Amino acid sequence: MHYYLITPLRIVHGSRAELTYESEDSVTIGTIVLVPVGKVSVPGIVIGAVAKPTFATKPLASIIDPTPLPLPLLQLARWMSEYYATHPVTVWQTLLPRGVQKKRRLSTKSAIYPKRSRTTIVLNNEQRTAINAILQHPTGTSLLHGVTSSGKTQLYIELAKKATNEGRSVIILVPEIALTSQIIAEFTPDFPNLVVTHSTMTEADRHTVWLQMLHATTPQVVIGPRSALFSPVPNLGLIVIDECHEPSFKQEQSPRYSALRTASKLATFSKARLVLGSA
Repeated sequence: MHYYLITPLRIVHGSRAELTYESEDSVTIGTIVLVPVGKVSVPGIVIGAVAKPTFATKPLASIIDPTPLPLPLLQLARWMSEYYATHPVTVWQTLLPRGVQKKRRLSTKSAIYPKRSRTTIVLNNEQRTAINAILQHPTGTSLLHGVTSSGKTQLYIELAKKATNEGRSVIILVPEIALTSQIIAEFTPDFPNLVVTHSTMTEADRHTVWLQMLHATTPQVVIGPRSALFSPVPNLGLIVIDECHEPSFKQEQSPRYSALRTASKLATFSKARLVLGSA
């Protein structure tokens, strides 16, 4: 018999955030499971394995998805709970899509986004200098300053191409108001399988896209607002926050997190680069 600490996605008053459950089969850390809490079953995240406890335990009900969450997301959830003094369940409810326990049919077709036809882009001296300075450091944070239309987007594209060629995934955060067909069209010529998330997606669409990222075996390039930071992409290597001075990168409800500070920690956990773009 195996024993695991699991965080149910429901706050149990008078109880710890992590509860102990048993399982006849071995379960990978980060797996999303279904566990009994009182008279109902709720989704939960396997946080760690433990020795057999001295008290009686309940068996986990089932495995919702055998593909575990990336380890950096588990580390990030724990850090957010401690740093922002927020209940772990509230953090996980922020990181995971709604309806995570529901079965979704994954689409084999990629979404079709507008594509901007263009000639071969030649970087100018300032752009090449900036690219080389960022690439000198495999990890850490870089601040990219340039007025609107100064060519920052092309630098993001070049850095993303470099990351994906090395087998690393990329997350591009933009203010919700800036998530337009124009910026998407800039990325699609180089990344035809670009993943786009936004607040107007339905619960089912958001969950389906999330599952496709979780199950991906190749590098992903994701573009979206603040919430896209928690995309379960494999082997994250680059995070870009465009217009990082915008107030929309701070969440006002609990957990009241800053996307910049949180992205910095996720980059550290992922051994990835973080690029902050500002005008």
